[in-house]
Amino acid sequence: MKKRIISSLTLWGTLFALLYFFQIHGGILIMLYLSGAAQLELYKIWEKSGRRVAHKAGTVAGTFLILAAYYLDGYVSNLVPDPWSRIAILAVCSVLLAWLLFLVFPPKTRFPGEALIPTSLGILYLPFLLQFFLQIQLLEDGQGGLFICLWVVVATKFTDMGALLFGKYLGKNKMAPTLSPNKTWEGAIGGVLVSVIGAYLVGLLGNQLDLGFKFSLPTIALLAIPLSIIGQIGDLLESAFKRQANVKDSGQGIPGIGGALDLVDSLILAAPLAYVLVTQFDIFQR
Repeated sequence: MKKRIISSLTLWGTLFALLYFFQIHGGILIMLYLSGAAQLELYKIWEKSGRRVAHKAGTVAGTFLILAAYYLDGYVSNLVPDPWSRIAILAVCSVLLAWLLFLVFPPKTRFPGEALIPTSLGILYLPFLLQFFLQIQLLEDGQGGLFICLWVVVATKFTDMGALLFGKYLGKNKMAPTLSPNKTWEGAIGGVLVSVIGAYLVGLLGNQLDLGFKFSLPTIALLAIPLSIIGQIGDLLESAFKRQANVKDSGQGIPGIGGALDLVDSLILAAPLAYVLVTQFDIFQR
């Protein structure tokens, strides 16, 4: 527990420092590192499960995807005005790039074709879904977009902290004993409650700043609930991958937490859901 707390505080401090000094570019730097590391860990887990993947081709294509999602958006939007069409093109181009990179970084298998689908799924599951944070940023470019992303991260990651604390001290009923024996329904409910509180506090803080809008506090507190739930589903999905490969943690790089995939697992599904929620619900009071 002590190592986890220290790691969490260090990670939050690093996040705030990079965002403060480098704005969105600092956020992209964090995303590149975490997404690339998590993608490699996922590929290793899948390899232990018997799948064949092209590590380098997949991670290089994933890196391109994240960079293109933000830095090329201004050029592509002139040709393709619809944002969902641009997102679909981004996904297709990144997968095609990975297949092209098979020629440069061939998978370690006698039959390279068997690595095409797992490598592509790794791109679509990790960097593609995480890049929805950049799509959220583009909706309100500048500090406003960063703060919306911060709201999503807090609503999701505070779920992890709440679930850990409530599960440790109050947990009795197992939620998914086969996939994750330590998770309980009490922890899941506690995670949702802490998520709502964290989202509300972020909104209060944001409303004290000059963001160009004011958060609708009841709305963002309410929308934290589906984000919390989908984040826990993402956590269980990673547990299923690890259970299939018979591994406990995706890595050992972060003391008390595990690997990069263990850190971002709840954010993977939360990012696209948050984009849909922000575009469909009025979370602002201008």
